Formats: sequence, structure tokens, C-alpha cells
Amino acid sequence: MAEVIAVNRYALRDMGAFRVAVAALVRRVQDQGHPGVTAYRFFCPSPVEGRAVVTYASPEAWVTHHDLVMSWPEMAALRASADLEEVMLFGPVTSAMQNWIDRMGLGAKVRVMDEQIAGFTR
Repeated sequence: MAEVIAVNRYALRDMGAFRVAVAALVRRVQDQGHPGVTAYRFFCPSPVEGRAVVTYASPEAWVTHHDLVMSWPEMAALRASADLEEVMLFGPVTSAMQNWIDRMGLGAKVRVMDEQIAGFTR
């Protein structure tokens, strides 16, 4: 099955707290997270904006990752420092993913970019 790439945009309330929260979250995901998270990167292009670019091996990995991390204190720290403004999903969005999005009330923030029509990864 095709990979899923998520690009998240955050409105920061506290840039310093966001940096600390995502550093802790990245460490925990790397050590204890779902192995289907193949890349997990955060950026801070300005004092008021944060970004995440996450690559998942499959739609199942996307769902399982979110089910796992949502209860972690590192994720609570991220949510305390920033508001999720937008999620762009590149790749297939399965019914399980859509159910998760709907359950969390994120539908208005999610833009589905659909499956890749051409390209490659080296």
C-alpha cells in the first residue's frame, strides 16, 4: 500500500515551549513509536508558525501512530504550545483514517491531496 505524507501547520502560542515539546515528542516516537513512521520532522519558520512533515509507510501506520501518541504527555505539551491549523494529507486516505479524522472533529482542518499520480523517491 502507498505511503502517506502529512504536512501539519500550527499556530504557535509559545515558540520556546513548542520547540521543547516537539523535541521530546520526536525522541519518544523514535524510541517507542510505531515503526511505520518513517520520517518525523518539525520546523519553526517564524515565532508564530510551526510545521510538521511526517511520512508514514501506510494509512494503517498513520492511524496506529495517532492512536498511540494522543495520550502521551509529549503530545499534550505540543497541544498546549500550539493550535493545529491545517493538515494536508498526500496519499490514500482510507475509511479508517477518515473515521479517526471525524472522531477528532478535524474535518474542517484536513485537506486531502489524493494519491500520487507520478514521481519517485530515491
